[in-house]
Amino acid sequence: MLKSADDVVMEQEDSASRHREMTSWDINDLKLPQDVRQIDWFQEWPDSYVKHIYSSEDKNAQRHHSSWAMRNTNNHNSRILKKSCLGVVVCGNDCSTLDGRKIYLRPAICDKARQKQQRKCCPNCSGPLQLLSCRGHGGYPVTNFWRHEGQFIFFQSKGAHDHPRPETKLEAEARRSIQKAQTAFPPSSPRLKRIREIE
Repeated sequence: MLKSADDVVMEQEDSASRHREMTSWDINDLKLPQDVRQIDWFQEWPDSYVKHIYSSEDKNAQRHHSSWAMRNTNNHNSRILKKSCLGVVVCGNDCSTLDGRKIYLRPAICDKARQKQQRKCCPNCSGPLQLLSCRGHGGYPVTNFWRHEGQFIFFQSKGAHDHPRPETKLEAEARRSIQKAQTAFPPSSPRLKRIREIE
């Protein structure tokens, strides 16, 4: 049976109304939408002023995962987890690796460890390392908010990152393990050769 033009218009208006309801919420609202018909795919690099609704079964959402370097920030609402971006650590010489990539290291979460990190040398050219702080939310770091409500995990990001993406946690761990192996074993060691082949 064919739909009349009025039926099509009403369906479009219903769909637009549902979309407004799903996007008009704010993480601080007393009540968040529970009639969610479509959940979002997990976003590893959320940027700009975005909102997502994830399933409470999503492992990445449960862990409040982000590939941006984020740290927990004091928050006065115990139901909302607030995380702020730490930026990226770059080479002060602006060097490039042999394959043309720039050095974008993941900042340490702890303040003391981050200060110590900046006293180290660039792993590529041995130049000085510098922290580029995130200032993408009106001069302050981009902030991510997470809130678990029933079957859903609500996510809201405020601010747009004004710096390059840092290496992911996995890339940082791999780089550190290779550096440890290089200092622990002589360059001609068979174990170091195996580690380099794996890389």
